[in-house]
Amino acid sequence: MYMLYCVDSILDQAPYWAHTHEKKTSELLHKHMEKCMEYFESYCVKKGMDKIIINTIKDCGINDIQAAYDLFVNAIYMHDMGKINPRFQRDVLGNRYFKKSYDGDTRHSMASAFIYIDRLYPKIKHNKVLSYVLFNFAYIISRHHGSLKSTDDFLQQLDDIRGMTYYSDQSEEWMEDIISTEEGPSQIRKMLKLNEIPFYMLNKLLFALITACDYCATYEYINGHPMELSVIESIDKLQSTYRKGEIYKGIQAYKQNADYFAHCPINALRSEMFLETEKRLEENAEGKVFYLEAPTGSGKTNMSVNLALKLAELSKEVNNIFYIFPFNTLVEQTADILNQYFPGQTAVINSITPVMMDDDEAIPSYEKAYINRQFFNYPIVVTSHVNLFSALFGCDRENGFALTKLCNSVVILDEIQSYKNSIWRQLIMMLDRYARLLNIKIIIMSATLPKMDRLLGKESNGFIELVKDVNKYYLNPIFKDRVKIDFSMLDNKKIDLNVLADKVLEFKDRKVLVEFITKGTAREFYNIIKGRCEYVEELTGDDNKLKRNEVIEKIKKQKSIIVIATQVIEAGIDIDMDIGFKDTSIPDSEEQFLGRINRSCRKIGCIAFFFNYDNPQVVYRNDVRTNYPITDQMISEMLEQKKFGEIYELVLRDVFHETELLNNKNISLLLRAALISDFEKIEKQLRLIERTAQLYLAYQITLEEEIIDGREIWYRFRQLCADKEKGYAQKKVELSRLAEKMSYFTYNIYNIEDKTFRYDEEFAGYYYIENGEQFIIDGKFDRKAFSMEFGGRFL
Repeated sequence: MYMLYCVDSILDQAPYWAHTHEKKTSELLHKHMEKCMEYFESYCVKKGMDKIIINTIKDCGINDIQAAYDLFVNAIYMHDMGKINPRFQRDVLGNRYFKKSYDGDTRHSMASAFIYIDRLYPKIKHNKVLSYVLFNFAYIISRHHGSLKSTDDFLQQLDDIRGMTYYSDQSEEWMEDIISTEEGPSQIRKMLKLNEIPFYMLNKLLFALITACDYCATYEYINGHPMELSVIESIDKLQSTYRKGEIYKGIQAYKQNADYFAHCPINALRSEMFLETEKRLEENAEGKVFYLEAPTGSGKTNMSVNLALKLAELSKEVNNIFYIFPFNTLVEQTADILNQYFPGQTAVINSITPVMMDDDEAIPSYEKAYINRQFFNYPIVVTSHVNLFSALFGCDRENGFALTKLCNSVVILDEIQSYKNSIWRQLIMMLDRYARLLNIKIIIMSATLPKMDRLLGKESNGFIELVKDVNKYYLNPIFKDRVKIDFSMLDNKKIDLNVLADKVLEFKDRKVLVEFITKGTAREFYNIIKGRCEYVEELTGDDNKLKRNEVIEKIKKQKSIIVIATQVIEAGIDIDMDIGFKDTSIPDSEEQFLGRINRSCRKIGCIAFFFNYDNPQVVYRNDVRTNYPITDQMISEMLEQKKFGEIYELVLRDVFHETELLNNKNISLLLRAALISDFEKIEKQLRLIERTAQLYLAYQITLEEEIIDGREIWYRFRQLCADKEKGYAQKKVELSRLAEKMSYFTYNIYNIEDKTFRYDEEFAGYYYIENGEQFIIDGKFDRKAFSMEFGGRFL
């Protein structure tokens, strides 16, 4: 339970409004505050938020837990108190009760923060820790209409607002005590014994709940109906649906009769792993982070569905499931599988998938659809790692909406090794604490899985390996011997591409995959070989979804084809090739590539050749895995023997060492930023990719009998953005419908530093090139021609 601070003496002084609407009676401020608390109670009921907050407060090392909890809840309750600002009432809301001229400006968020401290400080003034907590919570209030930055300037901002005459000012005492310019927060921090990461997460939770409750309460006032939190209402129903599937039935038949899959040994092996992981999970259900390490083709997705449902069954508080992928190809494939099992329960949230509408509604509710998308408000969500990182570490108010839904959920993280390893230690430290405090059950799965908890040292516990002896599966001939590895081409320090072409063409009657680590080399090799074989395709990150699907369909239909690709082919693209050639890079990538060869484990004579061409240290900058290439005989032997654990021991040792050095990777910087509430620094430290700009090339694409005109799509985009008749939510929904077609013409470039970069128009984050055809050859983007003409550095 909690105690709300009585503010009736303030609110009774005038008819203060919270919101206005042209078709409704203006909403009184106290009604909005009460409505926010109703939504907080809803979060407590549906997502167990009260328990999570209290546990987080305990983990911070705060002794007076009840007082800190009261401060937390009152921050939600009082976050809009600054709207009593008479200039805000008169000039922003048009409240005619306030007629005369007033000093000051129309801000309300900073005023809310000031009132919050002013009113609550007397209750905790003899407790330095709670005073510091109060100061930080007030900062969160001050940012609830913007984004989190750091508390560095907050002291000055509070001082600037002193002297306002529209509320009782008791600030003299607390200004001197907890945030005086002489002592200041930086000195107080040295005296406190707060645990840094939990304190950061407590503040993040407060920001998430203030913005979420505020948004939901406002949504209800404007739209006339409440925002319902969508969770898994019946895990039994989901399990029943899943268990009716043929795959699950087959596994259960194998459980009863070991000879059931005698005709198909790979299905027997898959079933064995399925049953082992389920048993290990049941035995260790109290764990927080689970490792699912399994060979490519072993059925990880099916295992993960079963494990997620099992966790929700065993932990009654768990009521949402999130699938997190590094690539949109994996998002699409997994969503298709989940929709077969759980139709209507699963939503895809990424940059190119339209907002999901309720098909049963006679009149579309754009506001409902859009708020559901913003809040990740579906029982099961399939989304990108960028969205996950935004929820956990982002600073914008919208980021917090997803954080509230992650509480009491299962999160399946796929291909975690694809994250840059310079942040592995920081990441696993954060994931470990988030899992413990927010009751998130995390399943990390991959064929090449780094056991990142090794980076936590003695603190590591609660990490469960679901496969006790991975060698039982990796070294089984079905997986180990499905592809013969040939290192003979590594005798050349750098192979000649024409020599490589001759070797590749020896296998032109089969399905051949050639992978390079740069797009430029892939294009160069494609030009060398395209006239020497009937069926040759190029597939890189520059290819849009249409082209990618077209190539995949050709691969499936053709008995022989040569595909020249970049690492995009490792990103879960569902193809099954016979022969492979790969430019060496890092061990994980080599194994992911091998997973594209004889994926079905039913072919014979499948070989993968490795060669040297581009320098991986240029491509994988600051990646310690480049220290362990397969040109090293020890590493090549480990790859053949599937000893990824031994390779990762070397890698993790280097990662740990890097974060102990006195440089900008040092782990202490993360801890310091967490304690002093430097949210921007943490977001920057844990940023997955360098910020990019989007290039839009206008040209025409022919899809079967349909012509998609990039200029027309761009015109529709501009027109929709400028449309003042449509509501905000409707525009957002319609823009999401347009996003996939826009992606056909969009290419990412690094932030533009070269001022000579030329474009025809800049709009909404896009750089528009009118005559895009000049940079399209054979339906593909010619990055070399573009760079020569315009400049710019590409991903």
